[in-house]
Amino acid sequence: MSFIRAILYYFITATAMVIAGVPYVLIRGGLMGQSQESTKICVKFFQIMFKIFGIKLNIVGKENIPETNDYVIVANHQSFLDINVIWPGITSASFIAKGELWHIPVFGWVLNHIGCIPVNHKDPRKNAGMGKLVSDRLSKGYTIAVFPEGHRSADGRMLKFQNGIFRMAKEQHFKILPITLIGTGDRLSKTRFSLTPGDVTIVVHPLQKPEDYADKPMNDFRDEMHDLIESALPYKKQEQDACKQAEAAADSAANKEA
Repeated sequence: MSFIRAILYYFITATAMVIAGVPYVLIRGGLMGQSQESTKICVKFFQIMFKIFGIKLNIVGKENIPETNDYVIVANHQSFLDINVIWPGITSASFIAKGELWHIPVFGWVLNHIGCIPVNHKDPRKNAGMGKLVSDRLSKGYTIAVFPEGHRSADGRMLKFQNGIFRMAKEQHFKILPITLIGTGDRLSKTRFSLTPGDVTIVVHPLQKPEDYADKPMNDFRDEMHDLIESALPYKKQEQDACKQAEAAADSAANKEA
C-alpha cells in the first residue's frame, strides 16, 4: 500500500504541475509580473495533498517566522517531501537546487520561472556571482530555501554542511532562518519507494540577522547553524539524554565514594 501511495503522490504532483502549475506561472509571472508570488499556489495544493495522504504537519516555533519575505531558509534534507512541507509550513519559497533538475522537461522550465537558482556541483566556478543573485531575489520579494548538506541523508543523520550559502551570507549580508525538518524521511523515504501517513514537524529556530553573525568566521557560523538545526532531531536529543544520564550516574558514584 505504501508503494501505491508513493506512485500516486508523485503522479498527482507531476500532473498538477503541468495542468495547473504551468498556466498559473504564465499568468502570475508572465502576464501579471509577479513571479515572486508564483509558488503561492503550492501552499494550498500541498495542504490538500497532505490531508489526502494522511500527513499531519506540525510547526514548532511559529513565532520565529518573519513577516517579511527577505530571508534565506536553511534546512536539513531527508526527502523529496522537504520542499513540499516548506511551502505550507513556512512560506511560498523558491529554492537553490542542483542544476541537473533544470534538464528535466517542463520541470526545469517551471523552476526557472518561479525564481529557483541552479547550483553546479561539477564545476563550482560556474556558481560565481550566485550570492548577488540571491541578494537580488530577496530584494524583489522572494524567499529562498536551501539544503546545505547538498543531497538527502539516507538514514536521517545530518551530513556536514557545505560552505556556499554561508559564504554568500557573509558577503551579501542577508538574513538566515534555520529550520529542522523531522519525519519527512519516514513519510517519503529516499531509500525505499514508499509513502507512509504520519506526522511531520518543522522546528523554526530564531532568525539570524547579519549583525548576529558579522563577527563570526564563516566556518564557525556554518557549524553553529548545523549544530542548531541538528539539536532538534530525535537522534541528537537521545544522544544528549544519554550523556546527561551518564554524567548523573558518574556524579552519583563519586558521591558514594566520598
